[in-house]
Amino acid sequence: MNAQEKEQLNIGKIIAAILTTTVIVVLPGIAWELFGWLHILLPLLSFAVLLKFGTYTGKKFLLTAAVLSLIFYIIIGNLDLFVFSAIFLLAGYVQFSSFEKKERPAISGLKTFATISSGWIAVLVLFTLGKEVSPYSQLISTLDLGISEALSFYQGSDSVTPETLAMLESTLSQMKLVLPLIMPAILGSIVLLITWFSMVLGNLIAFRQQGATAWGEYGLWQLPDKLIWLAIVLGICVMLPIPGLRVVALNTLILLGLVYCFQGLAVAVFYMNKWNVPLLLRSFFYVMLIVQTFGTIVLLIVGIADVWLDLRKIKPSDNVKEDN
Repeated sequence: MNAQEKEQLNIGKIIAAILTTTVIVVLPGIAWELFGWLHILLPLLSFAVLLKFGTYTGKKFLLTAAVLSLIFYIIIGNLDLFVFSAIFLLAGYVQFSSFEKKERPAISGLKTFATISSGWIAVLVLFTLGKEVSPYSQLISTLDLGISEALSFYQGSDSVTPETLAMLESTLSQMKLVLPLIMPAILGSIVLLITWFSMVLGNLIAFRQQGATAWGEYGLWQLPDKLIWLAIVLGICVMLPIPGLRVVALNTLILLGLVYCFQGLAVAVFYMNKWNVPLLLRSFFYVMLIVQTFGTIVLLIVGIADVWLDLRKIKPSDNVKEDN
């Protein structure tokens, strides 16, 4: 136990930490349509509690909050949602544990992503047992029905020109075929975004508290160079005439593309900091990069180019490698 964990904690801080965590966990159970978005904060919240109070004390606070939340969800009869929340809290703990071990951000992100995704898969399998239709199949069916209803609406509308209707029919028909194929990548992308969000903000909180972190500044984060070969292999597999392999490779390639977008954004952050770009202009630039489709493509290209060209010039030179 370190000095931070040994110091006497103010009773007010203890109650505040436990109640804050409990409230954020239970609010989605009270009104999902209003507070469901709070789930994305749970890994960050778990990380922040452990960072502030230390592993030993922080775990006690989180376990207490989890027990209080469990009692609430038992009362309202919605254990599914509690399990969903518990997975995110566990992911925050895994992220902090990796942070404490001073592992690279790529390794920490992989562990956090694996925790959430494996938890989701386990819950999906568990709640599918004994049911004729799985929640995943219901999701696909709901999306298919929504697309069909949208198509019927446009077909029955007099305000849609024949040319526009033909384009909409083609687009929506393609969506009905493509969405079921890439749904794993869509769900995985949500997990990746939650992981990235909690890591970046968690690192910022740690930097403000400690003045420095084991992960360093986000602008210096980089993926392993050899990971690009996985992308190349996946790209080749997508072109092979093997349906099952193509679907797996396509979904994995989409997720890997998002990861390289994160690296592209890190390059942008690096130069924004280096050139001291004003905060307002910087914020506008980030929003345009993230929101616009073209901006996403630029981030992907920059992220991949950084592997080969070392755009930030932060990789050790060959001489340094030889000396080591």
